[in-house]
Amino acid sequence: MTNIELQALRRLFMLKVAEAARYIGDTSTEQWHEWEKGTSTIPAEVILKMQNLRKERKEKVARIIEDINDRIGNSTIKYFMTFEEFQKINPSLDIVHWRLHQSIATELYFRGLEKLC
Repeated sequence: MTNIELQALRRLFMLKVAEAARYIGDTSTEQWHEWEKGTSTIPAEVILKMQNLRKERKEKVARIIEDINDRIGNSTIKYFMTFEEFQKINPSLDIVHWRLHQSIATELYFRGLEKLC
């Protein structure tokens, strides 16, 4: 994974640098910036975590689209404005999964497949 791909995935997942550093890299924001700038090698475990999140996101989008195609009527997806709102509904999930959900909801909205609620 290149530094540009790392940054693109972080942005796709709607993660702030501080969140990615803490929850993905278990490192400082400064170190994460070094990875994204390409001045430091991205650890294999960070690459694997990002690839796994990408795969998880892709699979979730595909499942939701499949469900949409089987539905009759309005399609809506909840967009949680805060992590606290998300956690009330999904107490076992972390901030990374909140951001991932927001990323998926945004994509489905922009594709015209779901309305945000």
